[in-house]
Amino acid sequence: MNNRLSFLAITIWLTCAVFFMYEFLLRTILGTFEHQIISDLDLSILTFSILSSTAYQLTYGIMQIPVGIITDKLGLKKALTLAILVCALGVGLLGVSNSFGAALVYRVMIGFGASFGFLCLLIAVYDWLPHKHIGLFIGLSQFIGVLGPMLAAGPLESLSQAGGIDWRYVFIILAIIGVVLAGITIVIVKNNDQSGESGKNRFIILNTPTSVMKEIQSIFYNKQIWLIAVFSATTYLAIEYLSENATKSFLSLNGFDAKFSSYLITLAWLGYGIGCPTLGAISDRIKRRKPVMIFAICLTFVSLATIIFFPINQAILYLSFICLGLGASGQSIGFAIIAEQSSSGCRAAALGVNNFLIMLSVGVGSPIISEVFDLFSNQGKNPSITSYQTSLSLLLVFTALGVLISIFFIKETFCRSKKEVIFVDVK
Repeated sequence: MNNRLSFLAITIWLTCAVFFMYEFLLRTILGTFEHQIISDLDLSILTFSILSSTAYQLTYGIMQIPVGIITDKLGLKKALTLAILVCALGVGLLGVSNSFGAALVYRVMIGFGASFGFLCLLIAVYDWLPHKHIGLFIGLSQFIGVLGPMLAAGPLESLSQAGGIDWRYVFIILAIIGVVLAGITIVIVKNNDQSGESGKNRFIILNTPTSVMKEIQSIFYNKQIWLIAVFSATTYLAIEYLSENATKSFLSLNGFDAKFSSYLITLAWLGYGIGCPTLGAISDRIKRRKPVMIFAICLTFVSLATIIFFPINQAILYLSFICLGLGASGQSIGFAIIAEQSSSGCRAAALGVNNFLIMLSVGVGSPIISEVFDLFSNQGKNPSITSYQTSLSLLLVFTALGVLISIFFIKETFCRSKKEVIFVDVK
């Protein structure tokens, strides 16, 4: 952990951030060229869905904890270089594939490489940037993740719709960009060896090296890590579900058109993008994590309840959706506090637990909520405001669980690592 901001630290962080943007683009790029890919590879809607979403998301989610362990063992530089090269190879081979089976294998490769993206970025933040700004930089990192697909995929979407660019050409270009980024990573990125900071009069008190299995056990038996991960998942689930599933249909029953509903979803993600660095900076400033976490999850609960039961007019919904995004951004504090609850040897794996549970909550929670809606709407044939309110109330239950956990069970770290290396200066 560095105590001052340096040019090298910023450069390493930005390199990791560029890869995060790159892998986020690879996550969404197939949707941009859906019609071309379906036509070229002779896919159905189902097989395209498996290729674009299922193969990627399953690989990404399953790999979160293993990727954390790999990163802990290989170090930031090797892990990041490996991830970029796998992504570049996967997207390049996907660009020249001619069958669903081959494309599926290459998509899984992309999911494997991409699963390192956010974790490596978090490790760069924690290893290279000043401790007092950890919350801010984690928030900025997530803000970059929100901006990446918006900035990169927008022009490609326009070109794709106009039929002016071939998907295979784009994928080959992305592979070349990945190889260049890997080269930059090899030159620029370094592992932060804290022992190098020690002078002649400084001693470092270290723990005895532990095996991988013991480090894994330390994560699985650390209740705080799991409580924080559940908090992060319950904070984030509502914005993800409403963005992908029910907002347009539910609000149309309340008299609002689809264009307005789409705008509300954009507002929610704008609030999320603004909230990540803002809440992180506030948390760093007051040197407390819990108050910000409690504020965020309570804001999520209130705004969600308003959206579900009191969608009175446009002004109320504008405010509610942007507050929903601000509240959901509180999950970024979860990454900061979970890192402070972990030893340096298993920090990446602990962050992987947090990321894994966030994705698991979406993967498991979404079909449960949708199943309840089907139950109360005759399999969607007779949708009503009541059926939507009943099913969406499950989001309130999940969020209420997060409120209880944040207030009564999560321990304050005061923005300091509970497992940090101890430096002793000898005068």
